[in-house]
Amino acid sequence: MAELETGADVIHLRRRMARNATLKFVQEYGIAVVAVLAVILIGVARENFLSYQNISSLLYGVSLDFYVVVGFTFLLIMGEVDLSVGSVYALSGMTAGYLATQGLPLWLCLGSALAIGAAVGAINGALVVRLRINSIILTIGTLLAVRGLADVVAAIMAGQRYAENFRAVPHGRLFGISWTIIVMFVTVGLLEFVLARGATVRAIYYIGQNPKSASIHGMPVDRFRMGGFVLSGMLAAFSGFLVAARVTIPDVNMGRQLEFNILTAAVLGGASLYGGRGRVLNSTVALFVLAMILNGLIMFGVEPALQQVMVGAVLVTIVVVDTRIHRERR
Repeated sequence: MAELETGADVIHLRRRMARNATLKFVQEYGIAVVAVLAVILIGVARENFLSYQNISSLLYGVSLDFYVVVGFTFLLIMGEVDLSVGSVYALSGMTAGYLATQGLPLWLCLGSALAIGAAVGAINGALVVRLRINSIILTIGTLLAVRGLADVVAAIMAGQRYAENFRAVPHGRLFGISWTIIVMFVTVGLLEFVLARGATVRAIYYIGQNPKSASIHGMPVDRFRMGGFVLSGMLAAFSGFLVAARVTIPDVNMGRQLEFNILTAAVLGGASLYGGRGRVLNSTVALFVLAMILNGLIMFGVEPALQQVMVGAVLVTIVVVDTRIHRERR
């Protein structure tokens, strides 16, 4: 009987090791597999999908939204979520555009956008830190409140165009390449270096893995979390500033459901809803892959509603995988 039990234990152990290996492979290389499959399947069916013009256009779009996924990834590493980023993105961008039409200098328009993002982030952070409110539930509330304010600004500017100097901001080029793409690549490189070498910044991983232990060891956990929410808000506001300038006119749908695309990209890139994991590079690559897939669906004539079905299915799948990984590691 003992031998049977031992044999059963060995089989169970081997199955568990195989399952862990599979989950680890999905976590580390899943985004690469998805990227390769997307390129092969869509590239073969639509020859212009891999054209320089299309890839450049996708990179440009990602370089505008990139800042949102950076802030989102930092928060996920600490085990927090900010679902208000899409609304902050819209309110900040349209407010900056409105101020530009009133003749204010661009630096003041940008400063106002960043101040809005910082204020919303500070509110989110203070309520999460001080009252210990679940960040997902809380930021759904701020998402709705800030979206209402964004709709008010859009209504005030109905029928107007943004000022010409404001619209010119995201269109500058350096060596024939959009400056936003260059800044994105440089920023990713710098952040990867800092996350790998900076002891203070790497503390956010420890906070995400075990906040109680981090607090016991003297780490300012609440300060880091507060700073993370403020940073998330400001980065969402900066992206909103750039995107508003790109679209040239106020758009009531600006940033709607952006938070779910960003969440999908970050978790697809290896960040965990349970904290302690995530890389800016992976999240950025995942955001580009998601943009490629959506672009491919457009080329195939897939309706926008069905595109959202696809994004939702991807999100559910990766959340299931993330949960399995988290449970196996406990």
